[in-house]
Amino acid sequence: MKKIKLDKISSVFKNVNLPTEVLIDNKIVSEEGTIIVVQAGDNLGKMDAFEFVDGRLGKLIKGDVIPGVLGYRKAPVEFAGIVPKKIMVGDELSFLCEGGLIGEISGIYEAWGKPMKVKVLGAMINTDGKPMNLKYYALPQVKSSPKRIPIICFLATRMDSGKTTLACKIAHHFKQLGKRIVAIKPTGVSYMQDPYKLMDNGVEQVFDFTDMGLPSTCGPDANTIIKLTQNLLNHAKITNPDLILMEFGEGILGEYHVMDILKSKPLRDQISFVVLAANDFTGIYGAREILKKQCKMDIDLITGPIANSHLGVELIKKYFKIEAESNLHEIHKTPNLINKKVFS
Repeated sequence: MKKIKLDKISSVFKNVNLPTEVLIDNKIVSEEGTIIVVQAGDNLGKMDAFEFVDGRLGKLIKGDVIPGVLGYRKAPVEFAGIVPKKIMVGDELSFLCEGGLIGEISGIYEAWGKPMKVKVLGAMINTDGKPMNLKYYALPQVKSSPKRIPIICFLATRMDSGKTTLACKIAHHFKQLGKRIVAIKPTGVSYMQDPYKLMDNGVEQVFDFTDMGLPSTCGPDANTIIKLTQNLLNHAKITNPDLILMEFGEGILGEYHVMDILKSKPLRDQISFVVLAANDFTGIYGAREILKKQCKMDIDLITGPIANSHLGVELIKKYFKIEAESNLHEIHKTPNLINKKVFS
């Protein structure tokens, strides 16, 4: 074991309270959540964005010594990565996400750029010499509140379709009316920019899967994700809010277990209102069919790029008999729909 000084600490460690000087060991347990220390490689022409533990977005520079968490990522339009079967000091891995996810690259979306390489320096250990894992810093299990609290669910046909943008506008609107709002993010990869946007717009607290000890949700099995999602909701409910926003990372279909959560009747039955962010009419059609047939869910509102024009809104209503509203301007229709279904 030896001491090593960290240059930067990423946001995946928001619950860990890492010091700037840590202990590392040469023996590395290659499993999801293992905390390792790495040194950044060449950042010239690479994806070198770095999200600090305080939420600031900066850069990872060649030579930086940082902690990271081993994990999985399966983003079709960014990077995909896995936890290798064996890791040794000196091995080269990739920086898979700004929040501090580290793994072996397994897929690259060419238009996104190249992942930054990092060299493994060792596994982080505590003062007792035991390996550290993100799962040891999860929030505790809590019992669910029997109180019925309205939940607005935000889904999408793909990532970056406008879920967070509309969620922020909804939060701001109801905050102005004196409502107390909390949010949960049950799926995705560890990244704090969306939670900070929600809090900027009036959400008092955001609970996400990182609070459950996971760097992403595409590694564990479906049953684990379902149980952790219920615990996230339990934590949100015991704060006694008037409204819970439930924003899913990634699209409905994919490897992050969005569909597994929606197929869980105990979780699904708690949802009061469903928003779908979509890029095109075909995406709306497919999402509607999947949700209705496999999850017994109806969509209450469409937003996203396909709804960012008057014609798009009119055609959505014509083709699908579903209300729609752009997320590019002040919203009027959405709060009225929520009031009618959720608060009336």
